[in-house]
Amino acid sequence: DTAVRFIGGHFGTAEFQPRLRGIFAVMDLTTNRLIWQRKWEDLCYSGSVTTAGGLIFVGRSDGRFMAMNARNGKWLWEFQTGAGANAPASVFEHDGRQYVTVLSAGNLFGRGPRGDSLWLFSLDGTLGPVDPPTSLVPSRE
Repeated sequence: DTAVRFIGGHFGTAEFQPRLRGIFAVMDLTTNRLIWQRKWEDLCYSGSVTTAGGLIFVGRSDGRFMAMNARNGKWLWEFQTGAGANAPASVFEHDGRQYVTVLSAGNLFGRGPRGDSLWLFSLDGTLGPVDPPTSLVPSRE
């Protein structure tokens, strides 16, 4: 028996505008219409999650973890995690309290800082953000 590997597809980016690198968009899937969008200068490598209460949580390659209003995209809150917050967040309830957790580690394709932190947020939290990364280029050590 010999194992055969099949690899296909291509990974790349499309340039929309010289300074524009990413678009975060919300669509109504019942009408296939754009509701709102945010244009970012950094690439959009992060997953997002929407809560039943109308919040969208999304991370950014520069370490910011953000909350936005799902109806209009208004920025509501952000927290600096110190490394690319590119994994999609998880939202859950435990003992009647809501929590949001996100991995802050960077990613293979982005130019953001790398790390290995798992952040857990609740309305009871008082911890401040970490210092922003000094460089968006990951070290090769």
